Amino acid sequence: MPGRGGSVTLALVLIMGAIGPFGGNMILPMISVLKNELSTDVSMIMLSLTLFMVPFAIIQFFSGGISDVYGRRKPIVGGMAVYALGSALASGAVNIWGFIAARVVQGVGYALVSPVIIAVIGDLTDVANRGRYMGFLSSAIRTGIAVGPFVGGAMAYQWRMLFLALAAASAGLAACSWVCLRGLKAGGEGALGEVMAELKEAARYREVLAVSAAGFIAFFSYIALMSLSSDALTSFPYFLDPNSVGLILSISGVLGIVSSSVAGFLTDRLGKRIVPAVGVATAVLALVALTFVTKYSTPIFPFYLIPNVAENWQTLPLDWQTLTSLFTLQGMLRALSGDVFMGFLVFMSMMGVGISFIWPALLALSVEVVPPRMRGTSASIFSGTRFLGYALAPIAFTPVYLQTGLDATFLLSAALLSLVAWMIHVTTRRRTKGEEIKRE
Repeated sequence: MPGRGGSVTLALVLIMGAIGPFGGNMILPMISVLKNELSTDVSMIMLSLTLFMVPFAIIQFFSGGISDVYGRRKPIVGGMAVYALGSALASGAVNIWGFIAARVVQGVGYALVSPVIIAVIGDLTDVANRGRYMGFLSSAIRTGIAVGPFVGGAMAYQWRMLFLALAAASAGLAACSWVCLRGLKAGGEGALGEVMAELKEAARYREVLAVSAAGFIAFFSYIALMSLSSDALTSFPYFLDPNSVGLILSISGVLGIVSSSVAGFLTDRLGKRIVPAVGVATAVLALVALTFVTKYSTPIFPFYLIPNVAENWQTLPLDWQTLTSLFTLQGMLRALSGDVFMGFLVFMSMMGVGISFIWPALLALSVEVVPPRMRGTSASIFSGTRFLGYALAPIAFTPVYLQTGLDATFLLSAALLSLVAWMIHVTTRRRTKGEEIKRE
């Protein structure tokens, strides 16, 4: 158990664990607003998600190793300061390219933080109780994922003010980290070549690669559905408002806050194989159920080609009879959208709970499959790989979504998630609790 100073450190890193996902996900229900205010289309907004995550993922491959060599505090403080700068720049963006550039800066900043806080928890805990503390971290991440879309939906039309508030909070965390994190692992006089050498050594561990691949697939599947569902539910034939979509996207995260902590305790008691397997099964069942909730999936009815008539009727090159028919059809579909709202609310929540049962085991394994001196480096590979899945998911799934419909993306995601349970099984099948302690 961490001491008093360790508890303060854990509280601070858990807050930082939440603020990154908050900033990354709060734009999901803003997509329609951002499209209008920045004079762009959904593909460019999706590009902003990807270009936030690509540098975020790539730099993470090195930031944990940097913390092994130079100490934990420096990358945390510097990263939060850069994240604050990117948030401030986003608040003042006047076009989509300025917004994308600001998101890149945000991604670079938080990339310096994310794997380091995993290593910090690894430093302050042991194998017997690490699962629960990684569960707390997973709960913090889920808090950011849950609260981000909810706040983003509520403040979609005041998004500039929201980014400015995020900048102020991030700058405050950077200052607190400088003062409060003096007791973390101190830095040495190593060179950047040492960082690369540690990275190569950690990459030779097959368990590191397996855990990282599992993290990639888990995020790749989940985040694609979050972003694409946001676009689908605000378009034909659903036409849900941003607040309703924000509630759907955030409710799974809200439930995940509790279920992640529960999963952490169960991971310590039942092991790192059983708990994530149950989570995978739950998520897969929810995804299959969601395919029965979607309406008029392509190619039977290509809803993505039909604009929101109520907002765009003046610019449509259609005669008045066609417009009248479309208005009537839109009104009927709005009246029928209530059951869709409840279906997505229930099954997206179920999927979120299932996903939350996967992360504590993966987070714990990411710092247990290498010697203690390499915890930051192993966390870097794991965290960078899983967030690379986050980065690639929107652009990888979008063609599937446009060509075959939302329900097809649900089935593809279910198939991919099934691989996660197998990868965790491969990682843990030769490991006993005694062997883990010995390796520590």
